[in-house]
Amino acid sequence: MAKDLSQPLEAIKAVISCGLLAFSIALIMGLIAKSETKISGDVSPALAYVTLWGAIIWLTMVEGGQGSLVGLTPVNLDLYKESHKLAYKSTVVCYEGDNLDRYLLGRQFMVVLVVFTVNMSGGPNEGATLWGLPDWIFDIFLGGGLAMILLTCNVGQLNSQVNASHCMLDYINNYFAYFTFCVAMLIEFSGLLHASYLIQFAVAAMSGKPIESNEEP
Repeated sequence: MAKDLSQPLEAIKAVISCGLLAFSIALIMGLIAKSETKISGDVSPALAYVTLWGAIIWLTMVEGGQGSLVGLTPVNLDLYKESHKLAYKSTVVCYEGDNLDRYLLGRQFMVVLVVFTVNMSGGPNEGATLWGLPDWIFDIFLGGGLAMILLTCNVGQLNSQVNASHCMLDYINNYFAYFTFCVAMLIEFSGLLHASYLIQFAVAAMSGKPIESNEEP
């Protein structure tokens, strides 16, 4: 449901949310500038800035791409084969057999990897300080991770999921989305996550229900 910012309560909530996000970003950028994070301290602040924002930007496609590929499942591919050729390149592979499940498995590993990179780039080192902030503010936003949560969720995840849900074809009709899809499939193909299939088989056996597949054994 769209938010009516002409309503005082909605406007106040929007201002508070934007203010907290801006404050959180400023804190994280300040930490990196002072070399108070893992990557900025061990290597350089410049690298930390690049890895942080590179990971956040990639997360927008990982999250939005999932919403688009799952949401487009019931849509006839021929309807957009010519109008959205890059989106078609992803979906024609994704919807073959059990490839959607494989994509989701690889995609989940990418989320964990991206969040790990964000934390390494912007998370505070032990004993870090910043701008003489009171301990309780530092502990809540940086020590407790609230600033990282607000940055990751608001910039990297939620906005992309909402946009992709309304513009599924357009969101993945680009080479960035196609590359992200291929990386997720490659991760699954590598076998790194195949132990999860054993858990799937065990749960199915305990429930007494067979695993349904779109492929031959």
